[in-house]
Amino acid sequence: CIAMKVEENEYLVVYPGHNTATLLYQRLLKKSCSIELVSTPIKISYGCSLSIKFKEVYMDIVNDEILKISLKPKGVYRIIKKGKFDNYEKV
Repeated sequence: CIAMKVEENEYLVVYPGHNTATLLYQRLLKKSCSIELVSTPIKISYGCSLSIKFKEVYMDIVNDEILKISLKPKGVYRIIKKGKFDNYEKV
C-alpha cells in the first residue's frame, strides 16, 4: 500500500499596497507561520501589488490578523494547480 501525499491547499491574500502586505507578513511571521511574500499574479491584479502565500492550515491565523490590523485585503484566493500554470479562485 502506497500512502498518497495529500496536497494542502494554498492561498494568496492580496493587498494593493506594499506597506499593508508587508505589515501583515511581519505579523504572521511573529506567529511562526510558514508564509511567503510574493508578487501578485497578473491573472489577479495588474500593477505592483504584493500577496502573501500561505497554506490552508494558517487560514484562521491569517483571518485573525487581518481583523486586528483593520485593513481589508483586495481578496483571498485559492491557488488551483493546473499543470504548468496556476489558476485562482476567490474565496
